[in-house]
Amino acid sequence: MDELLADFVAETREMLQAIEGEIVAWEADPADRARLDAIFRFVHTVKGNCGFFDFPRLEQLSHAAESALSEVRADRRRASSGLVTAVLAIIDRISDMIDAIDAGEKLPPGGDERLIAALEPGNDDDDSEAIQAGDLAGPKAARQASGTRSIRLPVELLDRVMSGVSDLVLARNELARRLRESGADPALEGPFERLSTILDGVREGATRMRMQRLEHLFGALPRMVRDLSAELGKQVMIDLEGGDVELDREMIESARDPLTHIIRNAIDHGIEPPSARLAAGKREIGMITVSARRTGNHITIAVSDDGRGIRLAGLRDKAVTSGVIGAGEAAAMTEEQVLELIFAPGFSTAEQVSQVSGRGVGMDVVRANIERIGGSVEVSSTEGKGTIVFLHVPLTLSIVEGMTVRVGAQTLGLPRSYIVEIARSASRAIDVERLGDGIFLTFRGERVPCLDLAEVLGLPEAVDLDRATFVFVRLVSGDLFALAVDRVLDNADFVLKPLPPVLSEIGLFGGTALLDDGRPILKLDVPGIAERHGLASHARIRSAAPEAAAESAAAPAEQAVVFTDFAGRRRAMRMRPIQHIHSLKSADTQAAGAGMLAAVDGSILPLLGAQPADLADDTFAALRLGDGEAELLYAVAAIVDTVDLPAAITLLEGDDELEGSALIDGTIVGVIDAHRLFARHGRAAAPARRPTCRLPGADPWVTGFLEPLIRSAGYDVLAGNDGGQADISIVLDDRGEPGAAGTVVRLRSQPEGGESDGAASVYRYDRDGLLSALAHARAGAR
Repeated sequence: MDELLADFVAETREMLQAIEGEIVAWEADPADRARLDAIFRFVHTVKGNCGFFDFPRLEQLSHAAESALSEVRADRRRASSGLVTAVLAIIDRISDMIDAIDAGEKLPPGGDERLIAALEPGNDDDDSEAIQAGDLAGPKAARQASGTRSIRLPVELLDRVMSGVSDLVLARNELARRLRESGADPALEGPFERLSTILDGVREGATRMRMQRLEHLFGALPRMVRDLSAELGKQVMIDLEGGDVELDREMIESARDPLTHIIRNAIDHGIEPPSARLAAGKREIGMITVSARRTGNHITIAVSDDGRGIRLAGLRDKAVTSGVIGAGEAAAMTEEQVLELIFAPGFSTAEQVSQVSGRGVGMDVVRANIERIGGSVEVSSTEGKGTIVFLHVPLTLSIVEGMTVRVGAQTLGLPRSYIVEIARSASRAIDVERLGDGIFLTFRGERVPCLDLAEVLGLPEAVDLDRATFVFVRLVSGDLFALAVDRVLDNADFVLKPLPPVLSEIGLFGGTALLDDGRPILKLDVPGIAERHGLASHARIRSAAPEAAAESAAAPAEQAVVFTDFAGRRRAMRMRPIQHIHSLKSADTQAAGAGMLAAVDGSILPLLGAQPADLADDTFAALRLGDGEAELLYAVAAIVDTVDLPAAITLLEGDDELEGSALIDGTIVGVIDAHRLFARHGRAAAPARRPTCRLPGADPWVTGFLEPLIRSAGYDVLAGNDGGQADISIVLDDRGEPGAAGTVVRLRSQPEGGESDGAASVYRYDRDGLLSALAHARAGAR
């Protein structure tokens, strides 16, 4: 209340200063109706405010002046010089009383009756004794200025001051950086520190100029609750807590409509009629509590009622009946997901349209308005006991905690409130896959969609996903996705400024800010980006599908990857056997008999789906398939999309690679039979330990020709001084057995021959023969 009284004093003084000149000008031209109306509005306003603050003397004086001026406005009285003098005397007395109120002193003693009498008809003549003395108001009391002084300023001016102070802070930070880089004179450090301290104080003061107590937001709520409860035939009381919490003026205005709507919902939907409350064992009068508390840089406003709560079963049935969701989807929802239905666009639980509810414009608008200012909404309800709605809003719209990222040559800002984790592509815990035009990350067992920020912004070069940094962001609706950037730079507090109109129309940015070095950056609008790319679900629910599709949703459809093979045909592979999607180089492949092999991650796997002539391009995509024991690769010309595989698959005969055909997006697609692929081409996973091979002594041919061949065949070579036992030992030209025992492969230097001491040998330049001998020797060693 003290702040409201200070506002009253400031407003009255401002009107007093403006009105005195109007009165004198009105005396010179009594026919000036505009000035008469201005004076009348002043005394009328003062009279109304005095009644609110219980100042009866001020109210009587202003009422007397109002009555006299009303007579003049109605042309029932002449605006004489005496009347003007009497009105001026009352204005002076009101001014003196306002000074006393501001100083916390008692109002000046009596004399009001004489002032009021001077306004009576017959006493306002120029020669009347009532006004001859010229001192109707008496001497003005001398007093010192009040300790609390205020001035009314337009919000636009405060915004300009805040912007200028922010620019000063940025200039100070840049100056500090340059002083550090240049090794500043120590004599400058003291003045610079003093300047910094002063500037911090100015910034804090400029920030506080924009703050208001929440009691300005709460002031109109009791009247609204009274009127609405009477209209609905209910008895409701409201309890307000935390009115002394301060919030940015713009935030207060932005939260006003959502808060009003939530309270109207609580009275209409939550609080029961008196008879129903008595039958339920409750008090006849319902209670709504609005409380506010500050937590860090956010304000939480909680609106709770002790009404009937939300009946989840009824909410679910209403959503199905309204076509918001299907019956199958509704049956699979958790309690939290059912509560989220109240935020579905166009959804209302009201049975009939009224002045209060039922029009389908409700909690979805509340959530949208709160999210627009960087906040969030949560709902908790217990059937039969009541509902609580939490509004989480930031302290100010002008300062946002954020993080700077680099994409190409661009530096951009991300709000830190959305960021949940940051990971680099080099991490073994993250797998990156491209499916058609989309990017998907597998991180900690969760499949997350990803956007290349360079593609989002239309930059010429995409982010290198092999070296990218992924910023995982979560929307207030719970949706999780990632943004691929070149680099994460630093944390920063963004002092936001409005966007130019040409940028605001793009829908990707939420404001501009300046870095410490004075460079401007754009702050990304995370919800807007998600909405544009279909990554933001409304209230975490999907639109209702036809009833037949809803029934089939009870059994989740199996996903499949749709691709184009090298013959130009559309094919699909069930998702379950796909472990990874590799981007391979043609140089990593090799023909082997009627098939092909490819090297990937240090392993050689069978490559199906392509012939050497198909791999003319430098790179191609390959699906890595696994059944837990065996692995193989399937080459594809292009990935199209991931889809839900239809339940109806038409069986085919004659093509032993396909299990059948399915109709996907109006196109007949052949479904690859992964079971048959593994039955024919599956290769058991290589053991963790590579086999070992001991070579003949240090010989140029051995080290230059034989050792590379043995290593490429998958063997580890033991050094000559290694005393361990090798799985295979190679002997050259009867030089004797190696020291360690094991299976022996004999080589000869001459093409002719083949036996030595009864043992078969292989010509040392017969590559295929040597590899075959190694394979047989290895099989025998097992």
